[in-house]
Amino acid sequence: MNLNQFGKKNAQLNQLLQQSAHWQRLSNCLKQELPASMRTQFSVACVRTGCLVVIAQNSMAASRLRMVLPALLPQLRQIDASIETVKVKVQPAESKPEAVKHASLSPVARDTLARSAEALTHHPELAAALRRLSEKSN
Repeated sequence: MNLNQFGKKNAQLNQLLQQSAHWQRLSNCLKQELPASMRTQFSVACVRTGCLVVIAQNSMAASRLRMVLPALLPQLRQIDASIETVKVKVQPAESKPEAVKHASLSPVARDTLARSAEALTHHPELAAALRRLSEKSN
């Protein structure tokens, strides 16, 4: 599917496509000038009233980016002369919810643990731990 064909028919879509392409050019310009280790740490969000907004994945990447951006401003202005300042915002990547562990013992396993606890008379601490484990319910 070619969105440019749809853009010719719809002025709003065409404007969005042009804006997206413009931001992609700005992003590519930044990525070419940055060290390889920093290139994946950010993305260009938009240009608002002369301010280029860049989103960083974490605060360390944002700090490093803030240090080098003033030197890159002339290259960015070649693509968009309206850029006067650059603002870096931090938006951490979405974290996965922590998995809740659900451990359960079958009745046979609980019975085996209880019998093992009874047999371990020479290790009272281990026997007590096995007994507590065997008494836990699902």
